[in-house]
Amino acid sequence: MSVCNGFHQSSDVAKNLFNDLFINKSYNKQVRPINDQNDAILVTVNFRLFSIHNFDEVAEKIAVSGYLDVIWWDDHLVWNRSAYNDIYDMIVLQFHLHLTLDKTKPDIVLKNGFNKFEELGGSFYYVIADYNGLVAWYPYHMFESQCAMDVTFDPFDEQTCHVIFSIWTYRYYEVGFYPDSKLGLGGYVENSLWTITSTSVQINRVLGSDEIDFTINLRRKPMYYIVNIIISLIFLGILNSLVFIIPADAGEKMSYSVTVFLSFAVFLTIIKAQLPVNSESTSILSIYIVVQLSYCILVLVVNSFLLRMHHRNECNEKSKIFVIAVKLQRRMCFWRSKTQSDTYEKKHTNVTDGCAIENASPKMNDSEDAM
Repeated sequence: MSVCNGFHQSSDVAKNLFNDLFINKSYNKQVRPINDQNDAILVTVNFRLFSIHNFDEVAEKIAVSGYLDVIWWDDHLVWNRSAYNDIYDMIVLQFHLHLTLDKTKPDIVLKNGFNKFEELGGSFYYVIADYNGLVAWYPYHMFESQCAMDVTFDPFDEQTCHVIFSIWTYRYYEVGFYPDSKLGLGGYVENSLWTITSTSVQINRVLGSDEIDFTINLRRKPMYYIVNIIISLIFLGILNSLVFIIPADAGEKMSYSVTVFLSFAVFLTIIKAQLPVNSESTSILSIYIVVQLSYCILVLVVNSFLLRMHHRNECNEKSKIFVIAVKLQRRMCFWRSKTQSDTYEKKHTNVTDGCAIENASPKMNDSEDAM
């Protein structure tokens, strides 16, 4: 134990204060530290966020580092300053106070922990108590909590993650959270992939106990994905359409199409490995790659027919499929050329009629003047 903010203190005075509070008065951790047991103890919990250590999209997990600023009033830790040489406050180990039930597990737990309830603090943590009963506790931890992902607009997505703490043992009429709790970003170190857009704090009552929800709204920084994935996909889409300008005699028409198809398949594998197994939301980027793969398959089918027709032996009888395909292609070309010809003739007729009317207008005016 150590004491602060007093005159020159002796160890005997500090020992007497400690004995009077925890030994002579029989400080009992099983009893809530409030004189009127019908009242609830309000605990202020402020979350000081330092950094986003990890954001696992596949496992839907966020790991943040920081500490909790836990403050409450303990009516059993009140002393007269003048009786103890003006000792203002003291620092004692966490397990001496009402925080714990068995000296190891704090009553405040991380509710939405990724694996299990996270115990806060430890045997080496201290708390600060002043003479009027105000107690402050600062447990530091690496909090790993679940974070549901919506990957529809990946990599231009925004995610909302929750770090929820609950009072596990006591009901709301025994121990509750003070409404003025906050989430602080004073010492926050900026993450290279995510930007915090906003934060909020909400206190809920679930199954008769209070819980405090620290909400963190994140926006992804997309530059890495634009340079390494999106631009490459756009270029591959352009190359996929250039297969039709390669001559059939070059011998590389099919291998070119297959290479582009495999490139899209590799990108689809890479993107799927970075996304969670989630049937509720599908990335638009994944849908775009699937569409490009379908287009690649269509290109392969068309090239197969073209090469088969190009290298067909003239002595062999024509297949009905090829005949139907050629007739269909000629009919489409004829219909398109006819449409263009009709459009051109209509425009030309309109222009000719307009010029004729314009040239005839002066003569008509002269005839009217003569009459």
